[in-house]
Amino acid sequence: MDRANSSPIRNQKYAILAEIKRSDGLSVGELAERMNLSYMGVKQHCNSLEQEGYLSTQRRAKRVGRPEKLYVLTGKANEFFPQKGPPFVLELLESIDEIYGSLAADRILHRLYRRYTEALRPLISGSALAERARQLAQAREKEGYMSRYEPSGAPHGQVLEFHSPIQAILDRFPQAREFERLLFERLLATRVERSEDRSGGGCKIAFLLLDSEEREPKGAAGSFLESPAEPKRTVVSLPISSLAAERDR
Repeated sequence: MDRANSSPIRNQKYAILAEIKRSDGLSVGELAERMNLSYMGVKQHCNSLEQEGYLSTQRRAKRVGRPEKLYVLTGKANEFFPQKGPPFVLELLESIDEIYGSLAADRILHRLYRRYTEALRPLISGSALAERARQLAQAREKEGYMSRYEPSGAPHGQVLEFHSPIQAILDRFPQAREFERLLFERLLATRVERSEDRSGGGCKIAFLLLDSEEREPKGAAGSFLESPAEPKRTVVSLPISSLAAERDR
């Protein structure tokens, strides 16, 4: 994005990118209405962002008239949204995977998600499932996941996330998606199904809340999930235990 622009213009451009990221694509008219800006002002910003490579366009059919032009994000726009870890953490996990085997990376990711679950647990205190889901969405929103709870969809609503700061890690180590789903299950005390939609130039992740009855949130430390099976090769278990010992000193 052109750094020579004034700060208010840069802020408006970022706000446009953020609005589009939380959607399946938006027209100039929809953006102008959501942001309370003039149609021509938004159109000018969108044209500029498209020229800079941050936006592309798609067509959406209308009941009457010509198809409507929608703006969607390109991969280049991700630089404006928070990233956690990559590329260093990704390279570290890949090195562990190459040297000690895939089970070693699984165990480290498992431990990280278990700790993350326990760190979030004090923030999830609601007695009702919807309240807990809102609290979890608020906590994840602060960490850059662009998260919100919607009561519609699934038996008890869903938590939608429009950005993942660790998307590169999720793509390289797909098992982390299951750990993420289990994190939601443990904190919300309900069955959760995770889905991912990358159409429209973005990435929308939905955590569907499936259970039909309320349950008390699990509060025991270390209740994230059972540890992965012990490695068959001793060369894997020794380095992992050594790393843990070094960390706990």
